Amino acid sequence: MTEVHMLPTTRLKNLYEGPLPPMALTDREAMDKFLDQAAQRCKVSGRNFDLFLDWVIHSLTMSLTADSASRIFLPKTRTGPFALDDLIPLSGFAPRGERRVHLSQCSVIAPVWNNSDLDAALESFYDSGFAGLDVERPFGGAYIEELRLAIIDSPADVNVPNVLRVWSRGSVVLPAYSLKELGPLLSTDGEMWYLQTEDGEQEEPVLEPRMAALYACALRRCGGRA
Repeated sequence: MTEVHMLPTTRLKNLYEGPLPPMALTDREAMDKFLDQAAQRCKVSGRNFDLFLDWVIHSLTMSLTADSASRIFLPKTRTGPFALDDLIPLSGFAPRGERRVHLSQCSVIAPVWNNSDLDAALESFYDSGFAGLDVERPFGGAYIEELRLAIIDSPADVNVPNVLRVWSRGSVVLPAYSLKELGPLLSTDGEMWYLQTEDGEQEEPVLEPRMAALYACALRRCGGRA
């Protein structure tokens, strides 16, 4: 797992009080409070609670995908190659197969961190006349079908799909997962991930609270266990 750097108390206070506190500070208790209040209102009004879940899922997905691109602006001493399991521990579960994912039709988390590699990807895209590219070789990562979310963690490969997604071009091949199949195997309380394996339950710390919140809401939306 990636090393977690704890922020000094004063720096954390500054983050909370900034004009746009980063969503990385997402708090499971605050999210649950919002959803619990919405559920109570829906019981009284008869409105469909899925409306609220969809809004939360959308906001968390937008935040994660935006930050995966803007990660290039962080100090390089604090970033490095990204691993899927740091975001959501899926590597121990078999995918349902590979799927070609059209980047114009999904959200993409492909955290960029190397200036030179990103520069080269942008230059190649420009020189191609902004052409689409259907990459034949499979990428490392995961595609979560119900969320239409592509997560790419191949260290040398994150830049090309990130660039293509901005201009809605091209496609990639990724291991595909279904929330309905993952639900009995993977759960979270916002602090820990709980994996059901052949050796019993395993626990992994949550390093990205937004992903844990997104997964829990998505499971709830599709009738999973969250």
